[in-house]
This record gives sequence, C-alpha cells and structure tokens, in this order.
Amino acid sequence: MTDTAPKTYPWKHRFGDVDLVFRNITTADRDAILEFTRALPEQDLLFLRMDITQASVVDSWIRNIETGKTISLLAEDGGRMVAYCSLHHSKIQWLRHLAEIRLLVASGHRGKGIGGELARQTFKLAEHLSLQKLVVQMMSSQQDAQTLFHHLGFVPEALLHDWAIDRKGRTYDLIVMSREVDKDL
Repeated sequence: MTDTAPKTYPWKHRFGDVDLVFRNITTADRDAILEFTRALPEQDLLFLRMDITQASVVDSWIRNIETGKTISLLAEDGGRMVAYCSLHHSKIQWLRHLAEIRLLVASGHRGKGIGGELARQTFKLAEHLSLQKLVVQMMSSQQDAQTLFHHLGFVPEALLHDWAIDRKGRTYDLIVMSREVDKDL
C-alpha cells in the first residue's frame, strides 16, 4: 500500500452528490447502529452473519470494539449512518495474523464508491495492526459483493456447499475470499 497510515477521524469526503463523514464507531453509536440496521430491506438482512437488528447483538459488537477485538468504521450522511466496515481479528494463536472484514452499505448509497473507501481504510488499519491476511465471507448469490471484493484484490479461497442458512431457513453456498494485507490496492 502506498499510504500506510490510517486516516485521522473524523474524515470528510464527497462521493458524487453526497458529503460523508467517516469515523470510528463508539459506544455512543449503539442507537444509530440499530436505526441503520432496522431500516435495511429484508434482502440485506438475509445474509448477515449476526442479526444486528437485535439490541443484544449490537451490545456485543460494542463490547468487542471496547476490548479491541473489533475495529469498526462508519460513514454518515447528514448525521445518519449509511454504511459500516468492521475488522474482526482473533487472538487465537494460529489465526492471529488474520482478520475478517464485514461491510454493509445502505442500498441508496451503493455504487458511489463508499464501500470501497471504507474497505481501503480498513486495509490500512489492518496493516497498522501488522495483520497479514484479510478474509471476507458471503453467499454465492451475492454477486455484487463478490465483484466489489474482487476489485479490491480478494480472490476466492473456498466454496462451501450449503454452509450458510438465511433468516428464512434456506441454505446457500458460502464463498470465502481473501487477500494479503501488504498488496497494493
């Protein structure tokens, strides 16, 4: 990566016709996260690894941020959360060099480069933490997500048949993609 230092937050940037503020998620964002996730369309909620529309799940997410297990960035439009990207890293000895990225952009803000920018900022954080590899998991039906992460340098590592189940009980193939942290974007 050419610029390895993470940004100083809050950070402002214009994406097309939208001025956004990027910053770290803090404990004070609990209600904003719930407002954001509860407004998502059902299709977006089908594939969430955790049901982040539930207050107890958001509380656990916040605790992970407080303990350093998770670093989460958000994008705000006019003070309202419109996207987030989280870096989840493990302290398990043999996985300590890895981190998983979780990214979600509100449907009305997709296609503007917001998700890509959040991911790039998360890559800088991963490099700053001396992580070596980033992993993302998604359903095989999530073609737009696969395309985004492919453009960000991720390559497929595994296809796991019927590995994931959605909120309605339907099973899906899970795709695991990864990229090295030190590769240029």
